[in-house]
Amino acid sequence: MGLVSRLLTRATAAARTWLALIARHCRPHVALAVAIALLVQGVGLTNGRRDGRRPPPAVEPTVQQPARHGLGTPSDWRRPDPDPPPVRRTASGPLTSWVRRIAAGPSTLVDARGRRWQHDSGHLDGRSSVTSARIEGTSSQSIYQHERSGMRGYVIQVPAPATYAVNLYLAETRFSRPRQRVFDVTAEGVVKASDVDIIEAAGRNHAYHLSFTAAVTDGQLNLGFINKIGQAKVNGIEVTFLRRSTAARRLVWSDEFNGAQNSPVDSRRWWHETGGAWGEGELQSYTPRKANSYQDGRGRLMIVARAERFRGADSITRDYTSARISTQDRYSFRYGLFEARLQMPVGRGVWPAFWALGADIDQSGWPECGEIDVMEHLGQEPTTASGTIHGPRDGGGANADYEPGRSVVHTTPLAQDFHTYGVQWLPGSIQFYFDGRAYWSITAADLPAGSRWVFDHPFFLILNIAIGGKWAGSPDASTTFPQALYVDYVRVYQ
Repeated sequence: MGLVSRLLTRATAAARTWLALIARHCRPHVALAVAIALLVQGVGLTNGRRDGRRPPPAVEPTVQQPARHGLGTPSDWRRPDPDPPPVRRTASGPLTSWVRRIAAGPSTLVDARGRRWQHDSGHLDGRSSVTSARIEGTSSQSIYQHERSGMRGYVIQVPAPATYAVNLYLAETRFSRPRQRVFDVTAEGVVKASDVDIIEAAGRNHAYHLSFTAAVTDGQLNLGFINKIGQAKVNGIEVTFLRRSTAARRLVWSDEFNGAQNSPVDSRRWWHETGGAWGEGELQSYTPRKANSYQDGRGRLMIVARAERFRGADSITRDYTSARISTQDRYSFRYGLFEARLQMPVGRGVWPAFWALGADIDQSGWPECGEIDVMEHLGQEPTTASGTIHGPRDGGGANADYEPGRSVVHTTPLAQDFHTYGVQWLPGSIQFYFDGRAYWSITAADLPAGSRWVFDHPFFLILNIAIGGKWAGSPDASTTFPQALYVDYVRVYQ
């Protein structure tokens, strides 16, 4: 036993003797107060630091200040707060999950996944109605066949101050032309969607969603609906706990590709997947060579596909080479807004993609792990990009998957300039963006019958160019090589 330990032992014995004297000669509550004071002063004198808390270790930033526009806001990256806000406890403990689903009808509904939706409540004015129209793009017809219109808002009780994900379920069954119903939506007094025109966005009798986050600082979420043309409407509202913090979304990870000319990708962020063919009968070999991926010294990553005979890592010789990089085992995340600013290659059979796979793929396999295709482009369709999700479907045999998706068509070829492709991923919903505007969204309630939602666990990111395959088809005489996917940045906000 060292000197310090002996001194502490003697001090402890003296304190006990003193407390015993106080207990005999003082009132009980005085003795208790003195004992508590001693405990507070002496607790955890660990390594000479009060209460044992070590200074936070040095944290090397893994993001850079963004210099170019995108979906998110500029970075305010900072070291993690060593003293996070206190956990608000519910009757059963800390708040970690919570959801409320409201259908604009007079009775409880059950969606295609067997989840219960409460009857319409919390609305401020408006009137409800029912339709028998068949709604496309969803397997949960009943949600969209009930609606409330003309309301000023909803007041929804939540269990604690926090940030919540809000998903509005919408379908236009009355009008058939744009500009017949236009409205704004607010949450906690902040405009979340302006000039909402369901017909213009989705057409008649088709499921449509507005997804956003709302920071609630008291016990209720206040949604507002502002009429501009006609009356605002809603079919269903889903509110889900997202995170304890009510701070604004911030940049948490990025690569701005500001490396030196001809330098490889940052191995702390990315690794090269090698081999070829995969599951689509593709024609390329993926390599880690600088000939297929490098930073150009001007703030861009180049992923280059080449026509050349090459023996790949799988010992198979193919006629094309390319690169496929991913953040697997480097970085994965759950929920948030992620985006990339890209300029497309051209040519038949050229297939670039920016996408994400479930981090459990090695344990669960595909499609059980889930797949989010933020952007896929076929070189023979120069103005079109697609967003898709993949997940498991029952009754279709091994590796049976569903793949709902939608394409966005630009006015000029996507190879002529950079465009931003992004996804807002929230509990139970995924919304796709092109140049900052949402063009499609999907929710768990909308999945085809027999499908499972597998998008509530961490995912990692992938960038690649494939050549050929079942979907893209093979290159022909019109396709020239090399072809490059230019990547300005990749960012994740939470």
